[in-house]
Amino acid sequence: MFRGHIAQLLRHPCGAAVIDDLYNEATRKQQAAMAAELYGREYVLFSGEAKRLPELMKELPAAKQKAVLRNMAQHAIPIMEKALVDPPLVHRILAEYIAASPGTSVSEAVQLLSGPPLVRLVHTKEGAQVACAVIAYGTAKDRKKAIKGLAGQADSILKMAQDEFGHVVLLCILDTVDDTALLKKQIIPELQSNLCELSKSKSGRRIILQLLHPNHQKYVPLHLQQMAHPPPKPASGFKILEDQEQVGETLGGSKKDNELRRQEILGEGASSFAGLLCKACKLNAADMLRDPQACDVIVEVAQAGSSGVLSTHHFSAVHEVREAIAQAATPAPVIAPKAGEEEHVLMNYFSSRAVRRLIMSASYHASEDGASTEFPMLLWEAALKGKCQQWLGTHAEKVLAALATCNNSTISNAMEVELQPILGKSVQQWAADFVQLGSEKSKLPIKKRIKKCSVSQF
Repeated sequence: MFRGHIAQLLRHPCGAAVIDDLYNEATRKQQAAMAAELYGREYVLFSGEAKRLPELMKELPAAKQKAVLRNMAQHAIPIMEKALVDPPLVHRILAEYIAASPGTSVSEAVQLLSGPPLVRLVHTKEGAQVACAVIAYGTAKDRKKAIKGLAGQADSILKMAQDEFGHVVLLCILDTVDDTALLKKQIIPELQSNLCELSKSKSGRRIILQLLHPNHQKYVPLHLQQMAHPPPKPASGFKILEDQEQVGETLGGSKKDNELRRQEILGEGASSFAGLLCKACKLNAADMLRDPQACDVIVEVAQAGSSGVLSTHHFSAVHEVREAIAQAATPAPVIAPKAGEEEHVLMNYFSSRAVRRLIMSASYHASEDGASTEFPMLLWEAALKGKCQQWLGTHAEKVLAALATCNNSTISNAMEVELQPILGKSVQQWAADFVQLGSEKSKLPIKKRIKKCSVSQF
């Protein structure tokens, strides 16, 4: 019934709503056939299996490729002009069109999408790809319009930050836009309004971690990094509707140094993004350490970020975060917590590993702010000095083993006095055996690993 009329219906508000429902219920093969109708009339009549545009373009000669893109432009431009960009089918078409088109045509699409329509694209994978392309390939004026469009609704930035694909667009903005004053006015205030909640969000924490430790694959997977950083596109090439060669500069990229942009976004003073983040980590240290998402955030803050980015303007705030982590470990251990009680920081699965990471980082990654020795000593003095025996046989053993090998003679000598009579061997040997045993168990299948592990060995 609708075959051959998809492109026409997408250009009408009511028709687009019908096609949206139809597309959502269709199989992948049917969805591909619906998208192929915008490639050209011959693909409507083609009875074989429809292909995605990148696959199709590889098989076509140059003249045919231009014809396909020209046909897509004739349908896509009116859709963008009318801002009928809600349907996921439109997101798919626009993503394919922008990826395959020359720079001159992409610039036209960017101008049409910059502004309020952009916020309706960010909730799907293809839509987020389009939004990232708009930011990456746009001029400073286009980017300003786009950011104001995204921030035009209440809580829109915070919702984007916690969205599976919307947060990738924010990553693109923070890594691309040179006007940091605009970012501090339109984007940052909403992000810093609830940093603790953002840190506990699987998607939202990536925005914070990208500022603290840019492009770390542990935090932002490679495929999301690639989505947030579209490849530079030459502005030279034919303009599709006129089929005329034009020459210009390369689209995409930024003029400002990445480290300078990062420092400007993090800011100075207690009311800056970095200042408020340090405060949130200090006030919620135990809670964040136990959380599977937020523990990475507080660890990065306690390490002052990569290259010590927080040390310059927030040295004392970072020191207070380290003290808060050490203080969170001071209560006596509770082997079997009652219902509603929180696990001890040194016995919880996530927090014990976060503390261990900080000790090991302080041992092996010396920095100018004193991280090489400060945190292990803070933890030792606040929580473990004279109390090592009570942590034997618990998850905290991994923390003790890390302390024993932290290259701090004061700590290792004191641990030797406390534990050597109980262990029956030197603490250094016990720590080495503990690490080796953990490494061997990590190579076992999960079922065998569980059987081999006792509570004290895990």
